[in-house]
Amino acid sequence: MKKQKGFTLIELLVVIAVIGMLASIILVSLGPARARARDARRISDVRQMSLALETEAADNGEAITGCVGDQVDADTCNMVGTAVVFTNFQDPSTPGTPCVAGASTDTCQYSIATDAGGVGARTDDYQICFVLEQANGALGLSLGKNQISDGLNFSSGCE
Repeated sequence: MKKQKGFTLIELLVVIAVIGMLASIILVSLGPARARARDARRISDVRQMSLALETEAADNGEAITGCVGDQVDADTCNMVGTAVVFTNFQDPSTPGTPCVAGASTDTCQYSIATDAGGVGARTDDYQICFVLEQANGALGLSLGKNQISDGLNFSSGCE
């Protein structure tokens, strides 16, 4: 009898099962890393937006145009006659409604209001709300809604 070379069906199935288990373990472990990456982008985005507003406020505090209402979607706001335009800043996870005050941890678009959460945000009186998927102890930010306000101050919650 001639011996055939190759793998049996059982051997192939075992190898495929092992590869499948390893792939699922890797995918599960990547979830938190992806959330941290999205949070890092959110923090970077709101820092850049806040820095642009602070730069404008150094000259003279003025109203942020395009923002009508409280907790307005930041990509509708801009500074006429300046390079401050927020249309390129979008939450990395899902496009949707702007963040509003409250305890929800659902992701939302960056929103701008006055520091007290009201209408009429200015370059010297604003807060930008955003949501983090994980707490950031280094900045003192919690899971869920957070804000950066005039003076580049981060804090938990959003008014």
